[in-house]
Amino acid sequence: MQPTPRNAVRFEALDGWRGVCALLVVLFHFHGNSPVHGSGLVRNSYLFVDFFFVLSGFVIAWNYSDRLADWPGIRKFLVLRLGRVYPLHLFMLLCFVAYETLRLAAGSEGAFTGPNTPAAVLSNLLLLQSLGLHEGLTWNGPSWSISTEWWTYVLFALACAWLGIRNGLLLAVAIAAPILLVNLSKSGMDTTYDWGLIRCVFGFALGVACCRIYNLAAPVASSPGKGVMTIVEAAVVVAVVAFVSAAGTSPLSFMAPFIFAAAVLIFAAEGGLVSRVFHSRPLKWLGMVSYSIYLTHFFLVLILPGIAKRILGADPWAPMQLPNGQWVMAIGRNAFEGTAGYALVVVATLAFSAITYRWVEVPGRDWTRKWLARPQASPRAHAVNP
Repeated sequence: MQPTPRNAVRFEALDGWRGVCALLVVLFHFHGNSPVHGSGLVRNSYLFVDFFFVLSGFVIAWNYSDRLADWPGIRKFLVLRLGRVYPLHLFMLLCFVAYETLRLAAGSEGAFTGPNTPAAVLSNLLLLQSLGLHEGLTWNGPSWSISTEWWTYVLFALACAWLGIRNGLLLAVAIAAPILLVNLSKSGMDTTYDWGLIRCVFGFALGVACCRIYNLAAPVASSPGKGVMTIVEAAVVVAVVAFVSAAGTSPLSFMAPFIFAAAVLIFAAEGGLVSRVFHSRPLKWLGMVSYSIYLTHFFLVLILPGIAKRILGADPWAPMQLPNGQWVMAIGRNAFEGTAGYALVVVATLAFSAITYRWVEVPGRDWTRKWLARPQASPRAHAVNP
């Protein structure tokens, strides 16, 4: 029997995790006058971006670490990754620019100012928006992580070709990155446009380390049994929820990539019944469209309050008190409207994501693969016969 190619293996429980985490990021960005907003898990769900970084390092190392020894391999890897992340990033940037253009045409004050300047369009087009060029997030805010992922891909490819992925290198990153972030970040792990690249490299490196541990352990480890693995998986889920709920932007938040690395390792094995839940069809679908969920929701969060104002005939914003006593402005004049707002933004995001996945992500990815697979013309084919 021929062994299954590595790139044909899908860690489907981890795909389910990715979908759930993407939805939690949606809830994090929508400020509704609802008990949902008061949940520590939701208020701190910015940390699930670090789960994406760890998972990305694991999956990329699994599929590519032995194929990046030379320039042709690096070129193919980077083109494939660009074809994966850039089409949807570009599409959503154009959506934001179109919306801002409509605001300008309608005479709205502040169009193309603040975070949405023409100069920021250029940095977003070049995936440079998270490298400290701006004083805050610009245009499609969550795309800061796409920028850092792209440059982390470049660093990973060069490290594979020039240095090899050595355990000492991964250990150095795991030690140096949190030390740098502790000294540079003023908001715990919630650093984005300024030191986001360090945050991404940190999580990505731990994901690569997880892949190496998984490769070493898989051939020799005997299964502890489904019952034991179910208990371990359930404990990991509880630990992740408790950690995120408590961490906030405190120094504890710098432990997030380590917590998520443990979750990735446990659920990569898919040995318990909790994995079956994450392996279920609805969560697999969420995982499939998770990139669209992540990049589209911010646009909907931006425009839905305006739509609600037109429908309700009144401003949908109202003051809401957080559990810590702080007052903030939230969407919804009461808890019912605020909770309905959460439901609406989730449903709208899922519907929009299904469309962008089908008509933006898949065509962009497929076109890139076809472009790479095109026959290369031989120099002799262009020679002119004497």
